[in-house]
Amino acid sequence: MRFLKIFCGSVFICTVLYLICFSAEGSIYGDVLRMHVIANSDSENDQKIKMEVRDMIIEKYGRELSAFSDKEGALRAAQSMLSEIENEVNTYLSTRATYSCSVVIEDSYFPTKSYGDYSLPQGKYTALCIKLGKAKGQNFWCVLFPPLCLGASTKAPEELFVDCGIDKDEYELMKGEKPVYRLKFRVLELLN
Repeated sequence: MRFLKIFCGSVFICTVLYLICFSAEGSIYGDVLRMHVIANSDSENDQKIKMEVRDMIIEKYGRELSAFSDKEGALRAAQSMLSEIENEVNTYLSTRATYSCSVVIEDSYFPTKSYGDYSLPQGKYTALCIKLGKAKGQNFWCVLFPPLCLGASTKAPEELFVDCGIDKDEYELMKGEKPVYRLKFRVLELLN
């Protein structure tokens, strides 16, 4: 009986700590739209094509997809342009590769990624995903909204993030100014 009380108390404490530790980080996942370009293979040519496609997408659609005050606007714009982006990339690939691409919006897992002074935690994010050919090669990812990989903003970083719906706590977390104390419990990680 005593073991059961200790076990239940431990589970309760772990749950509370988990909720406290991840509350600031939790909404970051819903505030950004990422771009994910997956190469056909790891060959030198396929990796070069991946980077060319990345540059083309950023140049042609980057400013348009980052010109919103929230992720929902950027997401709606990206969804409305899926077939246009796919056609554009396939036209580009037609003279450079023997494969085509597919372009989708999907939730994908991303590892922790630093963008200069900013860092996004690992987790599932919504992404504009461009799958080249078999999509078995190394991939590239960045953030379309807010435009961390686009160089599309002349605003100060904090102002850019706040304008995009990221609150001060999330900004401090991304900047590394707000310490995050994290107790890791494997069972809780599996539940997330």
